[in-house]
Amino acid sequence: GPSVPRRDRENDKERYCRLMLILFKPWKEPANLLEDSLTWQDTFERYHPSFSELALEVMNNLQLLHECKDSRND
Repeated sequence: GPSVPRRDRENDKERYCRLMLILFKPWKEPANLLEDSLTWQDTFERYHPSFSELALEVMNNLQLLHECKDSRND
């Protein structure tokens, strides 16, 4: 399947925010994810203070994996 988008690339930001909301924001219907017709990034930033410490740690670890792959390829 597709890889997890990077949070440090502007062209992946919307995909990254959408995926993190799907994984870590409680929801029952897709409409629960995107607030008030905002962008995925706006909704992510609004919800960010509510993410659990575990969710934030997982997000950081996902980004760290990308950075490790970059270092390996340099």
